[in-house]
Amino acid sequence: MKDEIILESKLTPHQKTHISVVMLIPVFFVTIMTLVKHFEQNDLSNITLSFPQLIPLVIALIILIMLLFLKEGILKKNNYLYQGTYLFGKLLIKKKISLLDKPKVAILKLRKRQKMAWFSIANPDQALSYHKNDVTLLNDKHTRKELLVSLDDEILANKTISFLEENFNLTFEIYSPDFS
Repeated sequence: MKDEIILESKLTPHQKTHISVVMLIPVFFVTIMTLVKHFEQNDLSNITLSFPQLIPLVIALIILIMLLFLKEGILKKNNYLYQGTYLFGKLLIKKKISLLDKPKVAILKLRKRQKMAWFSIANPDQALSYHKNDVTLLNDKHTRKELLVSLDDEILANKTISFLEENFNLTFEIYSPDFS
């Protein structure tokens, strides 16, 4: 029995595009311009003079590129449930999830819309429709719910449910709130 399951990318394609366009490209161009400015003023032998300016830019570039490869997952450690953020299969950050008064789990299939931020006057209401499978922790009456993970792939949502049933004795149920 495995103690963790790495699921999908933490960022949507739309968010990745924003990171690339809004952050990566400007940092990349500032780095290139710093090098060009250095070579206009100095020769190749004095490249170490521009290192103090380049180091923060290169670090920022590496961090921004790493953001594009973040994945989310869930894990079991010492009989506790955690949400995890992974980079290349290595756990970076984990957040403990309380299972107190949450013995049930369900998959909520939702249709969502994402407005496209870069569209202009030509079509201001341009939006992308997509489906999400929200793996949700529930109380006994299904009146309180807590989103655990939101996944694009229904197969991964079912694997997540199996992981939770095996490791935490949660019961899978169809979402049906009882307000009585």
